[in-house]
Amino acid sequence: MRNLYKILIASTLIGFTSTGCSNFLDREPLARETTETFVSDPDNLELMVIAGYDPIQWRFDGVQFYNYFIFGDIASDDADKGGLSETDLDYMTLVQKFQWNPAEPLFESVWKRHFAGVFRANTVLSNIEVAKSIVDESVYNQIRGEGLFLRGWHYFQLTKMFGGVPLFTSLEDYENLNTTGRSTESEVYDVILQDFKEAGTLLKLKSQYDENYLGRATSGMAKSYFAKAALYSKDESTYEEAYNLAKEVIGTGEYALLEDYTQIWRLEEENGSESIFEIQYEPSNFNNWSREGEGAGENMMQSPRAGGNSGNDSAIGEGWGFNLPTAALEQAFRDAGDDIRREQTIIYDGEEVYEGEPRIRVAQPGDNDSDWYNTTGFAPQKYFLPQRELTAGFGDNRYNGHSNYRMFRYADLLLFASELALETGKGDAATYLNEVRARVGLDAIAAPTLQDVYNERRLELALEGHRFFDQVRTGQITTELANEGYVQGVHEKFPIPQSEIDLTDGLIVGNPSN
Repeated sequence: MRNLYKILIASTLIGFTSTGCSNFLDREPLARETTETFVSDPDNLELMVIAGYDPIQWRFDGVQFYNYFIFGDIASDDADKGGLSETDLDYMTLVQKFQWNPAEPLFESVWKRHFAGVFRANTVLSNIEVAKSIVDESVYNQIRGEGLFLRGWHYFQLTKMFGGVPLFTSLEDYENLNTTGRSTESEVYDVILQDFKEAGTLLKLKSQYDENYLGRATSGMAKSYFAKAALYSKDESTYEEAYNLAKEVIGTGEYALLEDYTQIWRLEEENGSESIFEIQYEPSNFNNWSREGEGAGENMMQSPRAGGNSGNDSAIGEGWGFNLPTAALEQAFRDAGDDIRREQTIIYDGEEVYEGEPRIRVAQPGDNDSDWYNTTGFAPQKYFLPQRELTAGFGDNRYNGHSNYRMFRYADLLLFASELALETGKGDAATYLNEVRARVGLDAIAAPTLQDVYNERRLELALEGHRFFDQVRTGQITTELANEGYVQGVHEKFPIPQSEIDLTDGLIVGNPSN
């Protein structure tokens, strides 16, 4: 379903609100199970599992925006912060310059968001076990599979960002909230991979669900995330299985690259053939960006600034001008002869992005444009909506960007498959890599290396929230990153929130970046 609109109702049924845990480790022991009467009702089970998806949508907690580009792009060499000024949403400036502070609410917001998701997933898993003897096997498998995927997904996001974190795999574990320290990164990845693996066996193919199921977990989604998480874990003993699962998903024929790269972010292509996982958003007041915890907001956050002396007419979709492509990224496209993806990723000053719509003015460094702190002279394009796709909503339509967030694309899986083929000595790495390259008119590489795959990932997935994490896991630390303040051995993981350290009297210890 495009809009998981039942989440607020479901949240009240299972004992927490849509704003997540007020302090994840500062809570009384939680109720363990619902009655058999409750879980025997399929509608109640449906509400419960839908509530488990709610935290995936959260981007705003009333104070902090925590869009994926902040950590995946602004922390990388592909993007500068942008915005109105250096102090506009200054926590993004701190991320870019590696001036990370464990007391910064941004890190606490992300921590609470994903641990709220873990708790909801554990609630689903606990209650479906209560219902196991009551419901049909197909219902049990579906709900357990979704619960496992959700828990694995949230723990994967946490581990990418923070490394080892506290592990909670049952509701009983929450009795020890304030006395649970961090598990090792390896221990958490063991749970993540097992969750994705089992979910992949319980869930069905994307094509076996109807349109009301859009945005929810599928077998292909779980197996694709297993492949991704295996590479992030750096546990080479998992690579063979990861390669096989990636190849299995590719072989189903459930997914395919769109013929035209420029159409991936158009509304008519949402949940299309290239979509493995999209976070669903709705063009309505209910799911507007300004609601605490809800709404996409990518159009608002990343579109060129308008108004004042920016020179842009507000009718084109006024934005806040964040996540600016860097000169290094622009040059990487040019060095590769990759004009198609460059032009779809970067907006240039004076460009007519969409035919028949006003040309865009992109502030240039040194312009003294008080309305846009643009340090690169470029703007991001992927989530910049054409005027015809803006819809009326809260306040005015310029702010109600409703594009689904493309969390995992088929191109991403093909590149992971190529990487895994190289890691395991298989002979089909070129096949997967060159399928991605062929779409944008680039020559095939007969005998690709891992570096070829890493380079392709940068260009194919630019400004989609992946680059910094790819740089860390593959050791691709560039001069640009070092110049911003990145220190090897310190900044691989973000700081553990100071609030969580304090709540456990130091049992949870910080990262080197603390």
